Amino acid sequence: MTSFASSPAASGRLFLCAWVLAAGLAAGCQMRGDVRPLASNAPPPPVLKPPPEVCRSSAARFALSYRASAPLLEEMRLRSGARSVRSALATDPAMAVDPQRLIVDIEPSGRIVGLRCG
Repeated sequence: MTSFASSPAASGRLFLCAWVLAAGLAAGCQMRGDVRPLASNAPPPPVLKPPPEVCRSSAARFALSYRASAPLLEEMRLRSGARSVRSALATDPAMAVDPQRLIVDIEPSGRIVGLRCG
């Protein structure tokens, strides 16, 4: 019993099929098709919404152990992405929670000891 691949005629046909397939693929890669310039009536690109403002207190950790000042608090607010900033002593009463507010915990001497959002 002889196998299909062992006959000389079959191997010749296999080689011919492989060659035609390779030539077809090579020719297909070189075809460019219909190339047209962009029309002036193309729709504008979609407008994306800006990401929601999120307070990231970790971005303001550079200021830990510094004395609180208005320019430093503003820099912390900008780096953290918060909408507002509040300095608070441990004895200050609690305020309503605002996830976009940076709360800076300070000592009575004015030294920054902690940060959190809320």
